Amino acid sequence: MAEPSPQENNIQENNIQENDFAYQQIIHLLNSKNINYKLTTHKPTKTSQESAEVRGATIASGAKAMLIKESKNQIFCLLVMSAAKKLSWKLAKQIINSKKCGMASEIDVYEITKCLPGAVPPFGSIFKIQTYMDNSLIQQGDIINFNCGLRTKSIQMQIQDYLKVENPKICDFTEE
Repeated sequence: MAEPSPQENNIQENNIQENDFAYQQIIHLLNSKNINYKLTTHKPTKTSQESAEVRGATIASGAKAMLIKESKNQIFCLLVMSAAKKLSWKLAKQIINSKKCGMASEIDVYEITKCLPGAVPPFGSIFKIQTYMDNSLIQQGDIINFNCGLRTKSIQMQIQDYLKVENPKICDFTEE
């Protein structure tokens, strides 16, 4: 059996457990807006690659959501991009107008989203934080897939419906 990662050890030490708050909020939001979506239950996934495999989807269609902490003002935002791309920290700093920012800690992720790392959905609005979406997600196709607050549930929906419901700021902050 593999050793737990340092991140998993920190989560276990702090007794953080999966919570369905974000899942319930997203389902309510999508249903209240009459949005068509496909909900899939699957084995737990921790990475974008694992998620793409259990969904039977391309990794590019995965909407990877990264909680970012701006250091000076301690402000959080959500950066959403195609899971096939890498974040450009240089561009991210420009987008959020910060000289110093970084990934939120797993404790911050849980306190803000009530999600375990890897389960954060691309809806900053339900956490009352700004969502920025990279153009790579639009360019990859009409359908997006994402974990919806739980590592065992995924949603597939039209990118245009996501844009209509979430209304993220669309910009460029990824690299190959």
